[in-house]
Amino acid sequence: MTPGRYDDLMENWRRERERNELQPVPVKFYEEMTDYISQIKSVGSQEDVSLVSHITEKEKEYAQRMLMELTRLRMKKIVESELNGIVLAGKNLTREEQIFYSDLRRVLSSHEERLKSILMGHMPQIDTKPSPGVGLKVIRFLKAVPAIIGIDMKTYGPFQLEDMVAIPVENAENLIRRGLAKEVEIPK
Repeated sequence: MTPGRYDDLMENWRRERERNELQPVPVKFYEEMTDYISQIKSVGSQEDVSLVSHITEKEKEYAQRMLMELTRLRMKKIVESELNGIVLAGKNLTREEQIFYSDLRRVLSSHEERLKSILMGHMPQIDTKPSPGVGLKVIRFLKAVPAIIGIDMKTYGPFQLEDMVAIPVENAENLIRRGLAKEVEIPK
């Protein structure tokens, strides 16, 4: 058992649950927790029925549960802060959260611009530029389809009947082959 890291996790988890604002954690918090979870996963085996093995298994179970709740709580606070126009202090964010926060701000800003266009009576321009090395194809859905992960590692969907979207060619052709979508010809 590694009581120091377990105690650190529990303290950060408690603080995050008890307070409304995002709490500071060490910059390398997730890196340390990854190392900690790896360590306790490697202790004991399924065939080992000793008391130490049982305690370590429970520690792993509780640590994973706390870490999952902690990360979700923090993610929710980051999203709510951005939606409410509250700028977060960088010192309260881990490296991974700084990347998430930056991406979130970019996505929300882009969406707000589209909404402003609609309010001004203009149809917003939808960026259909492919990611580097990934071509896009516009398709129309013939059936409802849950969200998919594109070959560019972006999430697309979920989609409803008659939705039109530009997605990576490889994914589009797969959906067309399966009879879930049809290609939309875009005049040049």
